Amino acid sequence: MFKKGLLIFIISIIIFSCNKQTENNIFLGIVTNLKGVDLFSSEDLSTEKLYHLNYASKIEIISFDTIKNVSKVLYQNQELYTSLYDVELLSKLENGKSYFTKDCYCLLGLKETKTINFPTRYDTIRYFIKGNKIRSIKEISCFRPSYEIYKQHDVDIDKEDYESDSPNLYSYFMIDSNDFLIGNFFKDGNKSYLECYNEKSTFEISGNSGKLSKYRVPEDFNYTINLFNADLLLAKIDNGNFVKPLSSIDYTQEAIYIEQGDLYLEKPINVKLYSLNGFKSVEYSSNSILFRYLREIKIVEKGGKKKYFAKINIVQNEKSGLSGEYYLDLKEVAMFASIPD
Repeated sequence: MFKKGLLIFIISIIIFSCNKQTENNIFLGIVTNLKGVDLFSSEDLSTEKLYHLNYASKIEIISFDTIKNVSKVLYQNQELYTSLYDVELLSKLENGKSYFTKDCYCLLGLKETKTINFPTRYDTIRYFIKGNKIRSIKEISCFRPSYEIYKQHDVDIDKEDYESDSPNLYSYFMIDSNDFLIGNFFKDGNKSYLECYNEKSTFEISGNSGKLSKYRVPEDFNYTINLFNADLLLAKIDNGNFVKPLSSIDYTQEAIYIEQGDLYLEKPINVKLYSLNGFKSVEYSSNSILFRYLREIKIVEKGGKKKYFAKINIVQNEKSGLSGEYYLDLKEVAMFASIPD
């Protein structure tokens, strides 16, 4: 009887210790609402807000309630509450490898990686997933091997090509948990940079320390081109869940120029244009087009295959006589062209 009582006592201590450990277990998280989040003292979020945290702020999370859609957080040594939808948990690996600013964050260290190989490694798309969502897409923005090597389909894109005419440039389109295109993490030579679109600021990453220092505030980024390229890559892998553009940037006002004679192909191919009525092919003779990206993507299934049509507005060209609104087939464009800035 004594042994049985002692066993129950020991089990009770173990259970109590485990419960206490669970209660004290703090998870790292990040604010994912572009407008930020409010913190409340009550679980039903009915009290007056006590604090406001900006987008991309780090936060300590104690627990989630998926029924009430509430997160309990630890802030300034207080247990407070906020909406479950406005915060995201970070693993230790993600927290250690990622970069965070007051404006955006670059989520690295994701466990699951998908790679789609195309005719050459130069055309390979690599993308990173968290929670069944694409969170970043790796693009080789500048990689120019000799044409003979390119044709051999044996280019190692993870190594520098010192025989190329220009240095390699790798970049990651950054997509937050709500599908917004929020920035660009890129490597230029031996330096790494974090480009945040919302506040239009760029940070240089100092060596391996992970420290960020703002080094310029440009008038504007090539946001439209980056949005267009992200759409091309997603269409190329048949992913119809396209990113959301930031409302703070009017991407329709920035023009995109395609010089079709410089598309690094075995034979000249023009980007095809389609009419707004019935998606009929439109013939034209110009070797270049200048257009504003209206987007308005429409997914049309023909012959068992999906086409991703995006609306553009061509700026008038005296040589071609082209002007007005047309559609581009994103997947068709992505198969042979990556549009540089």
